[in-house]
Amino acid sequence: MSHGIRQLRSGWADGPAYITQCPVQTGQTYTYNFTVNGQRGTLFWHAHISWLRSSLYGPIIILPAGNQTYPFQAPYKEIPIVFGEWWNVDPEAVINQAMQTGGGPNVSDAYTMNGLPGPLYNCSSKGKPLMTIKFVR
Repeated sequence: MSHGIRQLRSGWADGPAYITQCPVQTGQTYTYNFTVNGQRGTLFWHAHISWLRSSLYGPIIILPAGNQTYPFQAPYKEIPIVFGEWWNVDPEAVINQAMQTGGGPNVSDAYTMNGLPGPLYNCSSKGKPLMTIKFVR
């Protein structure tokens, strides 16, 4: 599923498994063709089957058409940043436990940026390059 994209005549392929389409089976692929008209920006997609959505997601970047400009000054450089969560157990086990107890799911063991946990967590990868982020108002 993608959030924020107006999809004309292809909404049937954008929804929960077994409701609007069959899930993609292990080892198989699915090509999702849709037309984007008059839209640009960075949006988000994620899986729709069970808690797979907690680990299968990413950005969709729609650049201006070749003869159009940004509605603002063109960026010097673009690096998508996607925040996520990391569990030291199978996310399916997390939701199953929540369903059995009636409580909310356990808090994740770490937060991630572009799939990598930060240096404060013991699951961090040593030697990974660091990125400096400058916020401009």
